[in-house]
Amino acid sequence: MEGSAAVSSMVLFEDESVDVRYGTGAQLQLSPCGCEFTLLKPADVSGHPPRPAERFRHPPKPAERLRQRTRFTVSSYKEVLVAALAFRNKYARRPYLPEELVPAKHTKPFFSVDSDVRWPEWSSCAAELGPGGETIVRSEGGRAALMLAPSGEEFSVEFACSLSQTASRYTDDEKPETVYRSTTVVQHHSVCSVPSVWSYPLWLARQLHASRLWLARQLHASRLPEPEDVPADRDVNPLDISTVERSSRLPEALPLTCSSPHWHRWKVKDVVSDEDLPTELVKVMWWHGVTYRILNGTVPVVEVSPGDGSVLRSNGVLNTYFTHHRPDLPSGRVNEVTYHVDTLPPDVPGQLFSVGAVVRRASRILACFTEARRSLALPATPSCLTELREGRHLSGPVRMEEGLSSPVPVEQDVPDTVENRSDLVAAELEKIKRFNFLLENNHLLRNQTGSVRQEAVAADEETPGAVSERCVAEALQRTSRTIRDIDALISDCKEP
Repeated sequence: MEGSAAVSSMVLFEDESVDVRYGTGAQLQLSPCGCEFTLLKPADVSGHPPRPAERFRHPPKPAERLRQRTRFTVSSYKEVLVAALAFRNKYARRPYLPEELVPAKHTKPFFSVDSDVRWPEWSSCAAELGPGGETIVRSEGGRAALMLAPSGEEFSVEFACSLSQTASRYTDDEKPETVYRSTTVVQHHSVCSVPSVWSYPLWLARQLHASRLWLARQLHASRLPEPEDVPADRDVNPLDISTVERSSRLPEALPLTCSSPHWHRWKVKDVVSDEDLPTELVKVMWWHGVTYRILNGTVPVVEVSPGDGSVLRSNGVLNTYFTHHRPDLPSGRVNEVTYHVDTLPPDVPGQLFSVGAVVRRASRILACFTEARRSLALPATPSCLTELREGRHLSGPVRMEEGLSSPVPVEQDVPDTVENRSDLVAAELEKIKRFNFLLENNHLLRNQTGSVRQEAVAADEETPGAVSERCVAEALQRTSRTIRDIDALISDCKEP
């Protein structure tokens, strides 16, 4: 998919929206949930420029832009959407799997939406070596597998996942005979940023990987290992690994339809080229066969997978230095070389990629990300995935038809973390902006509705003007209270 000659770049942003650019100049964008896409076709510039006398008879075709539901796309765009979704699902937290875009040969019947799996104990976990030198760990029952790369710096996972369903079908527990369809999802992760679901199987794989390297060194030294030479990790007491840690819940597919399509934003003005990089927060970027991943921590780090099994990673605060982890399959060792952006090695004939070009581009991507994050005094408007992530429940935006007298919705059942408070701040700011719009255009609303509802007038025994003024005053008081709450939240976020 990523090797397609027609694709020049793919970007997964922090909000999990996707931007794909093609050699023809076309641009495809997926919403964060994957449910909707836009396709921007370039203007027709084929052939020779028309003569002045022909311009009025045969004007050039303007750029065409279309917007559709992903699952209902026409056959002309199905192939590119399948590729874009595969890229998104490889790096996003939860996949989007519409049945219409998953080949039937890649699905199988599944009689439960339960996503719990259990991993083997350390004492009974046998090492399995993949064809490329990967260390493989499989769950009990074989529903999921984790493959640790020979470098030990990245890993892939494969797991069975039910196809996306409507929200009502996810909660239908009264029909156990219902048959679902499932497919295999492949995801890629860095060992420096591990989702909790993969913590225990990754620990198993790293222990097996270390044991295998130790054994290879012993055999290379022509000395058979003695029992007392076994690494200390092999003596871990199985009772120290609880049943809870051995069990995990696999990522579930996103719902078939989006509950917040009004939060879909399209970045059609961004231009991705060698000189211009995305100005928004990037999570993963694929560029001509090389994958660049941003690890967004206190100090952001860029990690590069060139495609040959090696990994390059910036060194935290010293982000002008990059460490290249290069596995040597025959010996099992991983060689590490450190580069500086200003003193990169020259290209060698026959090498698979240019270290200098890759490191320089990775440094520019990291600089753009750091600048974009620094320029965001407050988070952007939450994406359509916010309320689906980690059980958070954010209320929707204020609707025009609710009128000025509607109270500002209150967020409830939200864990008290800095990340969640930031989302709440962004949500409240969005409501204030919409409220200000209502105030500024109140005369338009009255013109559209004719007047304030007569029911409200009869109930309060006041004139329409008095009702409107009173509502505005109450709404302004609520806005003031909201602003004070926002200031308090910002102060909490700044506290250590």
